[in-house]
Amino acid sequence: LAAVLAGRVGRREILLWEVEGRPVAYAGASVPIGGVSRVGPVYTPPAERRRGYGTAVSHAVTTRAREWGATEVLLFTDLSNPVSNSIYQTIGYRPVADYASILFG
Repeated sequence: LAAVLAGRVGRREILLWEVEGRPVAYAGASVPIGGVSRVGPVYTPPAERRRGYGTAVSHAVTTRAREWGATEVLLFTDLSNPVSNSIYQTIGYRPVADYASILFG
């Protein structure tokens, strides 16, 4: 895991959002492959939520992916979380499909 994270940081795929030198949110976007970039992870600590930091960092990594040449930017979200879904639609994401993972064991 440490090597994966170090690679993403080295490629500038992870963005740490700070306010007055204090980290308040982070998000990642992959370098485009075949014109497609994927956003994730996106996280804002509970104490920092509802201040626009998640929106700002999500928009920033989306913009970065487009600047890198992505013609499509994907973001998977939990449909049961209306807050994150509202944020993503506010910055331009649109629902395309629903997916479910089912494990049989």
